[in-house]
Amino acid sequence: MIKRRLFKTFGLIATLALALVLSACGNGGASDDKATSLGDKDVEIPYIASDNSSPRSLVIAEVLKKAGYNVKTTPMPASGPMYASVSQDKDQFHASGIFPSTDKRYYNKFKDNLTVYDKKHLNDDVKVGLAVPKYMKDVDSTRDLKAKSFGDKVDWTIQGTDKRNGVMKQTKDEIGDNDLSKYKLHKSSDQEQFKKIQEAYKKQQPLVFTAMDPSWINKELDFKMLKDPEKIYGSNDQHIDLVFNKDFKQNHPGAYTIATRIADDWSQKDEEDLAKKIFKENKNPQQVAKDYVDDHDNKVDDWKKDIGD
Repeated sequence: MIKRRLFKTFGLIATLALALVLSACGNGGASDDKATSLGDKDVEIPYIASDNSSPRSLVIAEVLKKAGYNVKTTPMPASGPMYASVSQDKDQFHASGIFPSTDKRYYNKFKDNLTVYDKKHLNDDVKVGLAVPKYMKDVDSTRDLKAKSFGDKVDWTIQGTDKRNGVMKQTKDEIGDNDLSKYKLHKSSDQEQFKKIQEAYKKQQPLVFTAMDPSWINKELDFKMLKDPEKIYGSNDQHIDLVFNKDFKQNHPGAYTIATRIADDWSQKDEEDLAKKIFKENKNPQQVAKDYVDDHDNKVDDWKKDIGD
């Protein structure tokens, strides 16, 4: 009786093994038919090193490396140079397109050489505009900025960043009109702006500055985006998309597929955790991205599925 059961058991195992072999053979053929070519293997990703563009861009780069690409990541000082760079190079894309309003000017300038992936966004809920520290209880809207009692405290100055960022272009257009009629816009860099914000926080001083949320700076220092009743900054429903050179998909079909899959599946919570490690804990950005990829094998396998030579 035992021998008969053992025989049946071994018979079942053999049958299952044969089925798995046949299935693997069949899937292998199907996979070959569906495989997406890597295409040209040299890829470049420009990104803004001082904001949340950094973690998402570096993670995409690490996944592409695992798929077989030679990836160069290039820090950029602002949005304008980043759009110009992608528009001029068929091997480039970036993961920092803020639409429909903030980057509209740059997209329109270079749109003949760009394509945007917006079937799903890297981030669905982005706010761009002016901000103040949360300890400033009496300021909630851009309309509150025109009060002399507030304007005098900040010397009628908005602390900005690089003039080539979309939010700076939008603010500059409004300077001298409406709620910002008496203001001037101080141009700087992201790093300089952060130092100014830090200094104000330490002394609990009044300050108004250009900002975006979600942002690692907000997690670090806690500010509030001002309401924008005049629609200075356009649409309230901003989002972040991948922006490719128009020839990128044709030249790098596998990389395009991987990047868009990541966009479809990107976690804002993961991005915030990565930004915290990079900007607050001062860990090496590339190593943070590499560790994330190494720790998320299942996700990476899904992103790379059926991508081959």
